[in-house]
Amino acid sequence: MSDGGGTAHIGSGGTPGPGGAPDGTGPAGEGRPAYLLPPVGIAPPGSPTPDWAALAESNERQQRRRRLLMTGGAVAGVLAVAGIVATALLLRQDGPDGPRTAEPTALATVAVDGPPSAVPSVSAASSPPPSASATPSGAPSGSPSAGRSATPSAAPTRLDDLRGARPAALGQGAAVGTAAGHTGPALLLHGSADGWAQTSAAVVDTSKSFTVSAVVRNDAATGARAVVSQGTGSYYSFYLGRDYWGSHNQWVFKVQTAAGGEDSTSRQAFSTGQATTGQWVMLTGVYDAGTKQIRLYVNGAPAQTTSVSGIWQTTGPLQIGRTRWKNTWTDPWDGALTNVQIWSQALPAERVTQLWRSGGTAAGTQPAAGWLLP
Repeated sequence: MSDGGGTAHIGSGGTPGPGGAPDGTGPAGEGRPAYLLPPVGIAPPGSPTPDWAALAESNERQQRRRRLLMTGGAVAGVLAVAGIVATALLLRQDGPDGPRTAEPTALATVAVDGPPSAVPSVSAASSPPPSASATPSGAPSGSPSAGRSATPSAAPTRLDDLRGARPAALGQGAAVGTAAGHTGPALLLHGSADGWAQTSAAVVDTSKSFTVSAVVRNDAATGARAVVSQGTGSYYSFYLGRDYWGSHNQWVFKVQTAAGGEDSTSRQAFSTGQATTGQWVMLTGVYDAGTKQIRLYVNGAPAQTTSVSGIWQTTGPLQIGRTRWKNTWTDPWDGALTNVQIWSQALPAERVTQLWRSGGTAAGTQPAAGWLLP
């Protein structure tokens, strides 16, 4: 790259006088060399007395001309230097291929917990943007299983309780995500033995009134499926879910009325219609200790009321997505569960209707515990 340097030169050669010849002779000298001619204003020998005023005026004109020439030369030199500098600057900023980009300068930023650090320059390598193929495509909405969302990268290990007192640990086969047709978090289960959530102790006293409710989607074509249950090591105290055998396929709220874990001491309240597959349903079970009745509501509407002698009180933890039956874990849920709540009171019918109208989130009274709420 040229540095733009250069030097200005000013010529100093003389110029011939008016009508002068290249050899310095001319008519004024009548054949004599020019250097033998008398100075301007000086009379030749034999002429009258020199005109001293004319000589002084001529000398003053010559001095002014000399000063003007020197001043003009200095100005020209300054202009030449300025032009050189400007050219150099333009060459520095503009290359042969167009304007040059200024070099990035590292800026200093104040670190929160330490000294200032330099911001990486523009030339530092940066992470490439994610490719379009890396973005997961949405699952088709045709089948219930396709509506399940992928498990988040940082999968939670428990469900937090709305009231903070009853968190539920998650089994390895359980995932929290979103499900098609529902807004908010949902527990995604696949009918496996390790798909469940469990509190550390019982949530409600089953010898007293209580209500349990959940919004669910069943994806299993067959089999009994537990939504919520609570019980001891051998048997459940109550069970909300789907009852299935042979041609029998109904939503159910059932309780164990006596110790011993016998099927003969179980009492049930069934739905009037078949349990659905691939559809969201709100199930609510109510035990009224005052009237000794259990009631099942489906989508806020009463289904069946059954009289009971009472409910066997146990100290076992609450289960979401499975139940305990004759010392065995069974009836794993296959589908999605959300808006799981339990109250230490028997909700009246109008509260259950209000709960249904709110999308299964609010009954107008605070629950004792709640999970997977928006």
